[in-house]
Amino acid sequence: MPQDDKTACKLSAVDNAQAIHGSGGQLISRKPGALLLVAAAYVLGGGGMLAWLAFLLLGPLVPVDIELGIAGGLLLDMLLCLLFFIQHSIMVRRGFRLWLTRIVRADFHGTLYAAASGTFLLLLTGLWQPVGSPLWEPAGSIRWAMITVFLAAGAGAWWGSKSLGDFDALGVKPALRAFGSQKAVAATPFTVRGPYRWVRHPLYPFSLIIIWSCPIFTVDRILHNGLWTIWIIFGATMEERDLVACFGQAYRSYQKTVPMLLPKSVKPLIPESRAYPKKHP
Repeated sequence: MPQDDKTACKLSAVDNAQAIHGSGGQLISRKPGALLLVAAAYVLGGGGMLAWLAFLLLGPLVPVDIELGIAGGLLLDMLLCLLFFIQHSIMVRRGFRLWLTRIVRADFHGTLYAAASGTFLLLLTGLWQPVGSPLWEPAGSIRWAMITVFLAAGAGAWWGSKSLGDFDALGVKPALRAFGSQKAVAATPFTVRGPYRWVRHPLYPFSLIIIWSCPIFTVDRILHNGLWTIWIIFGATMEERDLVACFGQAYRSYQKTVPMLLPKSVKPLIPESRAYPKKHP
């Protein structure tokens, strides 16, 4: 595929930075360090996500009462959320990845990101302070209906992830691939599959449904849900800028046809696996 084809994205700036720095002077550039990152991605990244999902559905599994009072507990809960948001948002930005290439090989950025995100999720779930009595306690059929919606949204998120093709939530594939070959990864073509035919960011509305369908409604959980809702919507907006910069006119055409978060039609708005033609802005 031609280098200037904007129906493909390869984060060429990060690749170029990797080529400039090479692997000799980087802190994490070869197999021993990469193996540690892969292990950390599985243990911390995967463990953090599972702990957060269990926290959503069941509440804190091992509550740690630091005795901060209502205001102090809510402040700590808010700070725990903000720490995760800041870490998560900074580490996906291209500018941070360019800087990170100075010390960590680009193939290992995904594992480091997953390990760091999982660490902050484990902190959030481990130090979370329950505040007050439940404002509403759904019971019986209502509770089971909400749990069913939770599981259905989880299945939808899995569908969305699979629709991305070579989706790698923990970022381990590039690291493992680097062990056996130094070949560059092929550019990712711009195609649309699965729920991406209805909305541009289906993982985000599925995540919002997961968060709000959990049958726990205390003051601290409403704070959690509200902060995550704001952050997810803000994150989707920021991601739009990155995708336009990556795919150019191809993504702009997609924006004009498909809404960002809320579907506007029962039927898909574009055909399966549509690749947009190259157009110059």
